[in-house]
Order: sequence, then structure tokens, then C-alpha cells
Amino acid sequence: MILSDADILRRLEEGDLVIEPLDDPDIQIQPASVDLRLGREFLEFQRTNIPSIHPNSEQEVEEYVEETVVEESEEFILHPGDFVLGTTHERVEIPDDLIAHVEGRSSLGRLAIVVHASLPYDEEVFLWTPADGFGFYEIGDIVENERPARAVAFDPQTLRVSTHRVTDYITNPTQRIYRVTLDSGRQIHVTKDHNLFTLDRDGGVTRIPSEDAEGTQVMVPKQLPGSPTEHRSIDVLDHVEPTETTLYATDGFGFVDSAGMAQGSERHYDANGSAPMEAVPKITMPDDVEVAFRQSDYRLPRELPLTREFGWMLGFYIAEGSARRKQIQVANTERQYLNRFREFFAQYDASISIRQTDDLTRLTVCSALWSAVVRSLAGAGSEKTIPESAFGWPRDTLEGLLEGLLDGDGCRRDERDTFYTANEELANKVMYLAARLGRGGSLYSRERKQYIEISDVEWEGEMWSVDVSGERHKRGQYVPVPSRYLRELRKRAGLTMDEAAELMGYSSKSSISNVENEEYDTIKRDTLRRFCDAYSGTGVETTRLDQILDGGVRFEEVVSVEETERVEPTYDLEVQPNGETIENFLGGRGGVFLSNTAGLCDPGYNGQITLELSNLGTAPVALSPGMRISQLTFTELKSPAERPYGEERGSKYQDQEGPQASKIQGDREFGGDQ
Repeated sequence: MILSDADILRRLEEGDLVIEPLDDPDIQIQPASVDLRLGREFLEFQRTNIPSIHPNSEQEVEEYVEETVVEESEEFILHPGDFVLGTTHERVEIPDDLIAHVEGRSSLGRLAIVVHASLPYDEEVFLWTPADGFGFYEIGDIVENERPARAVAFDPQTLRVSTHRVTDYITNPTQRIYRVTLDSGRQIHVTKDHNLFTLDRDGGVTRIPSEDAEGTQVMVPKQLPGSPTEHRSIDVLDHVEPTETTLYATDGFGFVDSAGMAQGSERHYDANGSAPMEAVPKITMPDDVEVAFRQSDYRLPRELPLTREFGWMLGFYIAEGSARRKQIQVANTERQYLNRFREFFAQYDASISIRQTDDLTRLTVCSALWSAVVRSLAGAGSEKTIPESAFGWPRDTLEGLLEGLLDGDGCRRDERDTFYTANEELANKVMYLAARLGRGGSLYSRERKQYIEISDVEWEGEMWSVDVSGERHKRGQYVPVPSRYLRELRKRAGLTMDEAAELMGYSSKSSISNVENEEYDTIKRDTLRRFCDAYSGTGVETTRLDQILDGGVRFEEVVSVEETERVEPTYDLEVQPNGETIENFLGGRGGVFLSNTAGLCDPGYNGQITLELSNLGTAPVALSPGMRISQLTFTELKSPAERPYGEERGSKYQDQEGPQASKIQGDREFGGDQ
């Protein structure tokens, strides 16, 4: 559970949490954090002729840094590219049941002063932008260009998933990249201290660093939101080349720029109620325009409705079809699917041919115009994929799209359907499509050899399988146990364990005590629903259980955290619209919720906090002692730490005053005892 301002004030008053001096609590205490101020001491890293610094040499480390103390009325100038260690003015004491997250203030992030790290440049995040709608964007591109965007994120208070405005764009120092994989095949590349999300024993949202997440159930989307700007039709003009296109309008176009027309052709266009596409400004174009390629009589309406059948046609093409400049072709052994494909195009009077060869039937749509539209949306050849614009289409259209994919190259079972593809990008988008439709998804790959009948070739390579499951499938059916919250609900209901067990239909109170006493790390959703129904039936308010069970998130286990060879600059997004503590966004293969990254203060830590400060901008920045430099947020642990940070552990940074250089020589791998 993340502490609110009321929780923070209560813990400060009780004295187990200490922040001193807290000179201006009205300004420093935010809705879910405390602003900390910059101290006067800095450690600067010196230019040196030493070939390298040996971490096990305390002397070399000490000679590498030089302390600077800034007077209260003076400033410390942090130059472009410089990295220094600073300190907080405040001293903190963290109790054994809290962990503190140190985050840079967004106002400083806008000056390129950063305190934390996150994702590599090419890691994709799923965002909505005003220009292009939903799509997959490299986080580095979004940050470097500061593109206005809304992140897909969950609200920690309600677990509702929706879009929230990105409020800051942060470029961070170079870090080692780690690969985090979930049991569903979802995968994300992050720094080792980047946080994922799980539940604490009170049912609250808590963060866990990636390096510690193996074996933990973390949050993934149960259902993605619809687009803020849903489209119910596609504009054919967006998918054709203007210089090749002629427009027709029964009642005329209004303004036509005839300057670029060939001599004598204006009369021909007028006689046919037509005009070259490039001669008609799109903004003044009537809606009832028809579209054709030059030298062709075949026309389509400008707006094509995004029906379920349109979605099915496109999905079947992606899975089973091919396209050339003047035709679309699909082949299948199931005549019912080919008939459905034919009927869609027949309603637009497209020319269609069918050819039977042995057990395979080939259907060809002979239309350059349709081929242009379909190729523009979904591509051609081995790169065919779901268009990113599809995530802004109506739900019924997307149901048809998934159905078409499965009919084209899938396998249906009672509990789940499986889609097959050699295209990893397509497999990833099918995972997001499943989440958009509120279905579970998992993906895996293996090397395969396969005969492709339509092409009469032997194919060998990596084949991806995407399982799309309903609510009852076993994956996603487990939730971290909110043990303390369930115990509190039982007490509010005035029930003993025996009475609660009888109410839920259990033969023994052990079914209740095992859950309340954390005998298990996870609990089945069906079991949790029995608790919810039983306690709500007594009149107890169970809103949080309802949110966990029916909100927009589900949970999946982290199966591996692996160090990669990549060491590179990292990027982060801040999602705090109007001061709300959303602080998460969706990214990675298959979709994983990611936290705005922060450094950590372990339970039991006492002292000032050393800050890693980098100037990634192009201009020097003046830092003044006393300015608010960072934010401290607090997460309550499931249980107090058994061996908190401190003297018993020989913790080397305990009770530090001012910034402290690395004491890594105390680690065991360098001959120390820690």
C-alpha cells in the first residue's frame, strides 16, 4: 500500500517515521509523497590519468572524488554531461515496515536533471497520441521529441485501466539492461531497479524492483481501454496515392484547382463529374465522394464502414492472404471461409474469381483499389500485421478481426484458441488485441519446419503461437493474497473462522486460517470471490475485493530476470496528470505495467540520502541549497523486515551525513563481508 498524505502525517506524528528538519510541511507534503530539499555538500568526480578505478581499492575511490561545500546564498553549477553526488538537506529514519522510493521532481526533469533510470531507447510503449491514436512507440523517440501522448495506465486506487496524460519526458544515465519474462511470454527490457507492480497484504498496490521480482505475481492488463477518438469508418483517401486517383461527386466539388491539369482534360473531368484527387482540397471535399484509380471504372465510396465483417475480412487476409498491385488472393480448404470472404467483396461489386486445385480453393479479388486499401492497412508478404489504427476501432470490428485471424490460421479449443504466425510483431499485436477484448493471452515460439500449400514451398524458421483464452482459463486466475485485508473483513463481519468457513461452504476453518496466515502466496480468483460474496452478504463493504476481482488488471508470475549485454542510455515517462499518483504506463512485448522508476531506501535506513545527479541537457543548470530536489514516497510491506538495514547487518551507508562515495569494496565479491 502506498501511503497517502494522511498516512504520512500520521506516521510522522507517531514518530516511527522521521523526516527532519521538515520546515514547511504544508508545501513539502504532497498527496502521496514528501518533497526533500537539496543539501550543501557535493562530491565531484575528477578527471584522472588512472587507467581504471578498481572497486576493491578504497584509496582509488576516495582519490577519484572531491567534496565541494556550497554556502547557503551560493549555487552549484552542474554542467552538461556532468555527474555528481549530492545529498538531501533532511535526515530520514525509515521504520522496519516501510520502503521509501526516491524520485526526481518533474520540474527538474524538464531541466534535464535526473535522479533515476528506466527503459532502453528501442523498448516499445503503448500510447495514444492526438496525431495517430493508439500505437506502439519507441520510448526513446517519445522522450527525445516530447510527443504529446496519453499512457495506458491503471489507477492504483480503483485498478481501473484508462488513458492518462504523460506529464514529463526524462532522459536518464547509461545503465545495464535486464530482460524480465513472465510465464505468459510477456517480456520487457528495463534497468534492474525498475519497478513492477503487485499487491500487498492489505490489497494495496505496491512496487517491486525488477531484480527482486522473480516468482512474484505482477500486474498486466486485463482489458485495454477504448480509444478517446474511436473511428467507425476508414477514409479510402488515406490509403491511395493522390496522383493515381480520380474522385467522383454527383453534386460537384465546389472548388477544383485546375492549374495542374493537362490541357483539355478539365472538360473531360467536368463532363464525368470527376476531378483528380490532388486538385481537390480535402478540407472542402464532400462526404459522398466516390474514389477510383485512373484508367479504371471501378469505384469505392470514400468512407468504408468498420463493420464486424470488415474486421473479419482483414483478419483472414492477414492470416491467410497475399496481395499484389491489382489483386488480393486467399486460399483455404474450408469453403465456408472463402464464401464469407467473397460475400464481403461482392457487396461492393468487386470482380472475383475462384479456382479449385485438388483440396485447395483459391479466391482472387481483382481490384487494384481494394489491394491498395488492404496493403496500406495491413501490409503484404511476411510483414502483414494488425494496423495500429485498429486499436481505435469499435469493439465489434475487433471481435471480427480476431475471428478472421483464427479462421485463417488458428486452432479452436474449449478453453482457449491459438493463433499461429512466423511474424513476432503480429504475435505481439494479437496479445494486445486479446487484452483490448478482455481476454487472456500468452505467447511462445519454437523452431519449425512447415509445408506452405498455397506457395508450394517448405518453410523453416521460428513459429509463434498466441493462446487467446476466456475468463475461465487457468492462466491469470491467481492473485497475490491480501491476507490482512481478508482478516479485517472477517472481523468487521463479526465472524469467527469457523463461522466464516461454514458461510463459504468449507468443512474446516483451516481454509480460512491458511489464507489469513499467508500459508500461500497466491489465491485463486474463484476462491477470493467466495470470500467477497460471503463478507458482502453480511453487509460489510468489500469495494477493494471487487476492484481486485473485476478491475482492469490481472496478475502473472515473473519467471526470469536476466542480465543482458546491453549498457546504454535509458528513458522514462512521468504520468502524474493534475498531481494524481498514476505513475505507471504499459509497454513491452505482450504488455506489462511499468512504474516511474525510483531509487530505494531500505526498511531501517537512517541518515541523509545521497542523490545521483546528472545534467543531460545542453546548458549549465544552477542548483541552490534548500531547493526542493526530490520526492520520497512510501510503500508499506506485507510484514516488517526481519533483518532491516542497520548495525546488525553491518550496513555500510547507515547514519551517513552528506553525500557518500561508493563503498563497494565492502561487498563480498570484492573481499568484504556484505
